Amino acid sequence: MINTKNIIIILFAMLAGCTSSSNDKDFSDVADVPEDTVTIVDDDDSAVDTTGDDDSGDDDSGDDDSGGDDDSAVDTGTGGDPGSSIHGGSPTPVTWTDCDQWPGSHPCDFSLTDQYGDTFTLYDNYDTVMVLDFSTIWCGVCKNIASDVQTHQDTYGPQGFLWVTVLIEDAQGNDPDETDIQDWATTYGIVDSPVLAGNRADFVDLTGMTGYPISAWPTLVVIDRGMVLTNGLNGWNEDVILGWVEDAL
Repeated sequence: MINTKNIIIILFAMLAGCTSSSNDKDFSDVADVPEDTVTIVDDDDSAVDTTGDDDSGDDDSGDDDSGGDDDSAVDTGTGGDPGSSIHGGSPTPVTWTDCDQWPGSHPCDFSLTDQYGDTFTLYDNYDTVMVLDFSTIWCGVCKNIASDVQTHQDTYGPQGFLWVTVLIEDAQGNDPDETDIQDWATTYGIVDSPVLAGNRADFVDLTGMTGYPISAWPTLVVIDRGMVLTNGLNGWNEDVILGWVEDAL
């Protein structure tokens, strides 16, 4: 359980020179979180509040606006598969002893199963620029992004790029399962980009130490070829995210 009393988190402030709107939030400013509260940051009508108190029209109360999927859980433990033809095969030469989920740091390794039943391991994708797209099945903005994922993969993939979707909740707000990620990939035509089943317990941590500082849906981060997290955004701004990708490539 995260103790939010006097905890320091990074809120999201606009990068100089970015084309994002005034409400797009990246990992840069520091603020204190008052006792017994969690600070939520909204993207202009696109970021989704993870506490359910959202001005953007989506909330994470578990209400289903997408037609519904089942609520079965998924095991997110590490697996032994070497990966698939769309990811893996380039193990990271780990020379560091610490990891966290803040820009300038090496993110911690994780392994999850993709829509093909293969194991995606973050550190098996060294020398690849990656976007980690943390989304939920019930989030309308996340669905809009998903419809363009294969296009982004086709555009940047030949340069050594991988868009990785990590679904954190199903349509009812529970852990997604194998059927959920397969349906997501099929619905949005995602073929060459892994779709993974994550969960809140392993991936949401406002301190950024054991998980990612996700305070809105979607949240996206960019990881460079050296396995360094370079940028992160709570909310969605295509120009900003793709600009960061192009910088990393």
